[in-house]
Amino acid sequence: HLSYILVQTPPGIPTLPTLWLYCTVKGSQLVVDWHNYSHTILSLALPPSHPMVTITKMLERIFGQMASNAFCVTKAMSRDLSTNWGVRASVLYDRPPDKFRPVSSEEKQELFKKLSLEYPVFSNVDSCTGVLVSSTSWTEDEDFGVLLDALVKYEDAVKKDAAESQLCNLLVVITGKGPQKQFYLEKINILGLQHVQFVTPWLENEDYPTMLASADLGVCLHTSSSGLDLPMKVVDMFGCGLPVAAIQFEALGELVKDGENGRIFKDSEELSGIIQNWFEGYPISNNVDHKIF
Repeated sequence: HLSYILVQTPPGIPTLPTLWLYCTVKGSQLVVDWHNYSHTILSLALPPSHPMVTITKMLERIFGQMASNAFCVTKAMSRDLSTNWGVRASVLYDRPPDKFRPVSSEEKQELFKKLSLEYPVFSNVDSCTGVLVSSTSWTEDEDFGVLLDALVKYEDAVKKDAAESQLCNLLVVITGKGPQKQFYLEKINILGLQHVQFVTPWLENEDYPTMLASADLGVCLHTSSSGLDLPMKVVDMFGCGLPVAAIQFEALGELVKDGENGRIFKDSEELSGIIQNWFEGYPISNNVDHKIF
């Protein structure tokens, strides 16, 4: 006999109804860990008025209300659950696993040497090359076009006054897989940027934390389908000691404090300004924290 069943949602349907039925039969208590809403994620692919979205939201609300206890990842989500569904959820913020930590220059060099066997561009990284990293699922709730436009503006800034420019060349590392990846890779190839190189490696689990810790700036494009959850990738970047620039949405301020522990941007113009400010005079200025914080 299990006293408690803990479930993380999404996915909430059919998980929540199924586990509620099990708990009712077995006399267990259902505890829900709300990380987002299933119906808002579904509405990325379907119109909000679609019957599947409506049914998912209804079932999510009914069986969420019937759970014995709940917790969630932001104060904003806790308020939303309480106001709209009458669900009381305590707030427990995500924390990075221990493997997300700062690394030494030797560990960085070892990783780049290993990756260069499959991705030769890593062998071109020297002390004057800035490394920007972004982890994306290449889906509708992460508009990679914002970063791409920002980097085009960065390229233009370098070319505008090439003789006196203090902006370094960039290697942009984009990790992850998803449905829009090929679409954006084709756009990147058409651009033919000279001072910004892209690489989209598929990293082994043990290499991903080291990649984050080896970069100079992390960019998060996660906007949240509900606006109420927080991107775990930013939590991981913070664990690695990586400066972060994240796109603005409702709950983000609970994690990223603009000008304190990172930067928040609204569009490609602001993001390009952040990138230019951070990499101006690189690598000498890279240790000057007030340039970004």
